Amino acid sequence: MRRLAVLSVSLLALAAPAAASALAQAPGDGTLVVKNGTAPRGVPVVTLIVTGAAIGRITNLGTIVIDDSTPNDSFSPEVTGYTSHQDTSYTATKWIGVNMKFRAVGGTYKITIYGSGVDLSAVGRGYVSLSGVPDATSGDGVYSLNGDPFRSLPATPLVKLTLGTSPTG
Repeated sequence: MRRLAVLSVSLLALAAPAAASALAQAPGDGTLVVKNGTAPRGVPVVTLIVTGAAIGRITNLGTIVIDDSTPNDSFSPEVTGYTSHQDTSYTATKWIGVNMKFRAVGGTYKITIYGSGVDLSAVGRGYVSLSGVPDATSGDGVYSLNGDPFRSLPATPLVKLTLGTSPTG
């Protein structure tokens, strides 16, 4: 009986890295990295619709809205460091705070982030809209999409850029 317990624990320990690698980039997946993103008040720095994974933070005052398109699966988004939160629909929640961190892994999510000091890393398939500050001298942050070189966030919002190959094929 003791051997069975040791064997079970050993197999479980091996299963964790295998599960983590399953969330790694699959063929057709793309990547998005945003560093120190900032947009004018009321304009989202990032709106990301992704099937995959996204993690990030907002170092200054900001808002994160996550709509979990697959609420009945075993994955749920997590947010820490918020000062308030509110359910805005059956599937969406809005968090407000300073130095918030979040992760949304393993499902399909629409993530909208407002504020400054936005850092985000995402892998999967979907679409993204990005926006920065019209006055480029203020340092509005940079982004890289699908492994391309980093560039400044756009003064005019870039809408519906494709993350990875098209979600429809």
